[in-house]
Amino acid sequence: MIKLDFSEEIKAPVERVFAYVTDFRTAAEWQDGVIESSQTPDAPTQVGTKVKTTRMLLGQRLEATGEVTEFVPNQKFAFKSTSGPVQFNLVQTFAPSGAGTKVDIHMEMEAGGFLKVAEGMLAGNLKQQMQDQGKKLKEILES
Repeated sequence: MIKLDFSEEIKAPVERVFAYVTDFRTAAEWQDGVIESSQTPDAPTQVGTKVKTTRMLLGQRLEATGEVTEFVPNQKFAFKSTSGPVQFNLVQTFAPSGAGTKVDIHMEMEAGGFLKVAEGMLAGNLKQQMQDQGKKLKEILES
């Protein structure tokens, strides 16, 4: 099992950061490898929102679905995968911090299929992706 934790400080109001990060329709703008992402219903995210994402990972095109399991506006968001080669749970918390927002991310992941043998490489790849995505979020939300 892969467990990752990541924090990022973003110089933007918590309301803006939370709204952007929890809108899966923006995922391709800031998440590396995401080709397209949609959510059902096509409305603001809430508990029970279903998500479909297509991404490139380790040279493979992967489709996955998931569901929002917890949603506390401007504070906490949790998501779990429901299909795909990787099963994961993701929890993000958001808190005002100085002139902006502190975002904390905790992810637990279990790789399956061809990704199971590459779990060590996958963990390193995901850690780098989280860092890159944090930088991209800062660029988008701090401008």
